[in-house]
This record gives sequence, C-alpha cells and structure tokens, in this order.
Amino acid sequence: MGSLIENCTIDVINEIINYLEPDAIRNLRLSCKTLAIKSSSLYHVKALFQSKHVELTEQALRACAEGTQAGGLCCLVEELTLSSIAGGGDAPRRTRQGRVQLWRKNKDSLLSQSFIALKRNGPTRRLASLSLEVAVPPDLKARLQPADARAEYDWRPVSEAAVDTFHTTFRALATSQLRTESLNMFNGPGQQRCSLPCNALSKVDWDDEGLTESLSSMRSLSISLSNRVSKFDEDEDGHVITDNRTTRRSRRNHHNEEDVSIAQDERNFTGLASLFQLLKNLKSFELHYFRLRGELQGLPLPMDWCHERLLQRLVTLNSLPNLTRSTLRGIYATETDLLAFIKQTRVSELSLENVTLSSGTFRSIFDYCTSTATSVTKLNFNVLYEMGAQPSPMVLFLGPGRSRLGYDAFGLGSESLERSRDDINQPISYHTPPPPPMGSPVMARYVAFRRREYGST
Repeated sequence: MGSLIENCTIDVINEIINYLEPDAIRNLRLSCKTLAIKSSSLYHVKALFQSKHVELTEQALRACAEGTQAGGLCCLVEELTLSSIAGGGDAPRRTRQGRVQLWRKNKDSLLSQSFIALKRNGPTRRLASLSLEVAVPPDLKARLQPADARAEYDWRPVSEAAVDTFHTTFRALATSQLRTESLNMFNGPGQQRCSLPCNALSKVDWDDEGLTESLSSMRSLSISLSNRVSKFDEDEDGHVITDNRTTRRSRRNHHNEEDVSIAQDERNFTGLASLFQLLKNLKSFELHYFRLRGELQGLPLPMDWCHERLLQRLVTLNSLPNLTRSTLRGIYATETDLLAFIKQTRVSELSLENVTLSSGTFRSIFDYCTSTATSVTKLNFNVLYEMGAQPSPMVLFLGPGRSRLGYDAFGLGSESLERSRDDINQPISYHTPPPPPMGSPVMARYVAFRRREYGST
C-alpha cells in the first residue's frame, strides 16, 4: 500500500505543487515512480525543465548526458546555458598536456551525447536558445576589478575559459547537428571582460557539414569579442596560457615588429565573417567588443590593433542577411564600412553604443538613416566618437535632449539620440566641442563604467 500522497489524484498533486519551490518539486518526483508519473504532465513541472544551466565540468556533463539519453522530462530543455569557471573548475594543470587533451575529449564527447539525445528525444528536436557564459570566482573578480580602475587586470583566466567553452560547444554542435534558433556567446548581463578572443573564431572548420546544419535555422546571434591574445600567451591550440611564468616576462612592455604582426594577423578578423556566411536566416545581431589593454601585450598604440577590420570583413561578403534588429557596442569602424553594413543588412532597428570611427565622420551615416531611402525605422545612438575630430572626438547631438554626462548644463548638447518611425526623417545636427570639466562625479562614474564595459580606451 502506497503512502497517502501517492494515492492523491492528479488535481490534488497539482495543488500541492503550487506551494512548492522548484527543488522541492524535483525531490517529490524523485521520491517514487507513482509521483513521478502523476506529476509528469503538469505544466509547473515541465516548465522547470525548459531552462537548464550546465557547468562544463565532467561531472555535470555526465549527469546531463545520462538524463537526456534516458528521455522523459530531461529532454524538454528549450533554453540551455553552458558555463565554465575562470581559473578553476575541474581542469587539470596546463603543464600536463596529455591530461588536458583527454579532459577536453571527454567533455566534447559528453556534451555531444547530450545534444544528440536532445535532437532525438526533444519535442522540437532543437534548442530555442543556447547561451555561453564564464563564471568568475570572487577571488579572481577582485583581480579583474581592482579598486583603481586604471590598474592592470589579469584577464587571461577568463579568456581561457571562454575559448574552452566556445570550442567545446561548437565541436558538439558539429557532431550532433542540433539546431538552435538563438545563440548568445558571452554577451549576457554581468559578463564584462568575459569576451572571446577574436582569433578563436578562425580556428573552427566552418565548412563542416554538421556545423552548417546546426546553424542553418539560427535567427539571433549575440556575441562579445575581444582583440587577440598575443602569441606568447597561447598554446599550440590557441588556448590562453595562464601560467604567469610563461606570459608576463619582460616582453610585456616590449613593442616590436612581431607583436604588430600578431595584432594585424588576418585570422583575427576573418572568423566572424566565416560564421556570418552560415547564418542565412539571421534577423537579430548584436556585437560587443572589449578592448584588452595594449600595455599588457606590448602594443600601446590603438592603430596597431586594426580593430575596425572585424566589421570590414563582414561588409566584403557577397551578401549579408536582412536584419530586423542590430546592436553594435564598443566596436571600431570606418565611415565607409559602417555605412555599408547598415545598407547591406537593411536593418530596421539600429543601435550604436560607444562606437568609434577610426576614419571619416558620422555625417553620411546620419544622413542615410534619416533619408527617405533608409530601411531604418528606429534608431538609438549613444556615445559615439570620431577619432579625427578636434578638439574632442565625442559626438554631441544638438537639440533639447538631456545629457546623462552633464554636457547639457554647458549648452553643448547630448551624447545620445533616439528616433522612431514618426520622426525618423528629421535631420540630425551634431558637433564635437571641447569636453566639459572632467572632475564631476557623473563623469568619473561614466569613465569607470566604460573601462569595465569596453576595456581600454
């Protein structure tokens, strides 16, 4: 004879579940087969399995693989988040290369098994969204965010975790051919400084048929990239070396031809374009760029990095998808390339935040976005820079707008502008006047925010 709760009707069990927390519901279902069956059709229970967070440790991946292969509620996952722990987790020491390779191979295999099971047993046989993240332990976060915002920070453990997460995920996608409609790579809330080094994208075989199938139905891509880690900070597979004895050395402030060659290597910029070629059905695109500080890599001069080539390689593709929405944050571009991107994607909702033109001005871009020929129906411009402008590169919009940085108090205008369908064709007036005093608390907070969100400026 079963317990009293086992003999309850499904309606009564449903009422009980209404008062329980998610962990308590899981425990209830694990208590006996009868309760698991009676609660399996309940919306509350199914909702618990639609979103899942999995750490990329061997233990967590093994549990995920076993659960999805068994079928049932574990295969109801629609929104999956995969995360690695910066500077820790279950990774073996980097000096034990054989163990490192076996550790990565095991993770690849277990994640591939989970993806294959989701494709076989899931109700839609695909993921609605897939997110990649890096978790930063408190002790490492203290080093990443020192009290002095101008102080040197140690970003390499985060880059290493991002590279491992990215390659593990994409190898599993290629093996399983599991489709995903939305992909977010290190661009979620709280992921500052967790960007993927841009050259990591070029190490993927984008001609792989399995990967082509997996990405064929993607409609949304959000990605955070950073400039490349220098060669002496990478192993032969392109993973960041976190052993300070091999990376800090005296070369940290040494600026030579080899460093410049590494920074300007074409493989730093072609990977994003290769990925884009597979996204024929893309409708939403967000690109965030984090600039790692040059002094850590011996490259103090911004022009040596050629950051603008990321967008430049996109606009040289034969065709770009028509976008409903696009957000570009922290990127560098030329006037010609940014205008070409807007025109070629025929984007409807455009957002430019902390964008720097390395050459040219925003004049032609503003004119196109407000012309009768434009595809833009909604725009948001916030903190834009023209590097050739004198005496200050920041763009300030003339008009009645309020400035969060205090420029309007000096009659200089506002650093932000929003337009929608009703007033999209109104001309945009702007100038680049001398900046107001920098000692205000508002400006100090903004400078700290910009370093945290976009890196070195």
